[in-house]
Amino acid sequence: MGGFLAFLLSRATGMDAFALLQAGYLLLGLTGLAVVLGFTRRELAGNPDRGRYLLVFLASLPFGLAGARLIPIVQDAVAAGRLTPGIVLTGGLVFYGGALAILLAMRLCCRLLGLSPWPLLDAVCLYAPLGHAFGRLGCFFGGCCFGSETQCPLGVRFPAGSPVFLQERLAGLLPEGAVASLPVHPSQLYEAVGNVALFGILSLFSRRSGGLPPGRLATAYLLGYAVLRFCLEFWRGDALRGVYCGISASQYVALAVACGAATVLWRARRPAPGPLHSA
Repeated sequence: MGGFLAFLLSRATGMDAFALLQAGYLLLGLTGLAVVLGFTRRELAGNPDRGRYLLVFLASLPFGLAGARLIPIVQDAVAAGRLTPGIVLTGGLVFYGGALAILLAMRLCCRLLGLSPWPLLDAVCLYAPLGHAFGRLGCFFGGCCFGSETQCPLGVRFPAGSPVFLQERLAGLLPEGAVASLPVHPSQLYEAVGNVALFGILSLFSRRSGGLPPGRLATAYLLGYAVLRFCLEFWRGDALRGVYCGISASQYVALAVACGAATVLWRARRPAPGPLHSA
């Protein structure tokens, strides 16, 4: 659908279809960020430290960007056998690296300022799936994070110049003169829907009577997204994300995060040991 809209707009305006896809990616990605910031600000209403929490959020964004670049840099360096300035300065972004980096940066910044990190982390993690859904719509229009080839009715084609088109052309899968890719799973839309569902589950979880202990919502988000991401990776087709021993780099990260988050939640449910009484 994104490719079809870009094709129609390119015919109507004379602009390059892939350039239109990239513009849509940027717009929707920024919209997702604005959604998280806006709802986090509302969630912290009444907190006397709201201003400082929001500054911490904004100050942590560059660390998130750096974290999003880390996994591609490592993958490209391993593939090339060496680390070069070109590898560091060019390449894609990985959401998982960025999300974990920004959460860690927010926690450290709060500690440095003498603030409890949990009001901010819980608020951000509650609305992160909603913002991420907009980001995945941006990926759909930008053509990145595409799915594997499929003949199912949900399959979509991306225009010439898009990442999936270039990958398929290099693999010799496209005929001469092709103007669009083969049909692929709209994995970006699958994840957008999954993130909306995760947001709904977290919203219900956050409204439990009596409230939640600090950090419980953030941990539940990490577990929920890890399960979602691990499953959806089986429908991904972009080779650049790296596949090792049958599963992708993001699936290895998801497994580690899921194990850590599940352990934290399990320990939190265990009753505290009672006082010892002498006989």
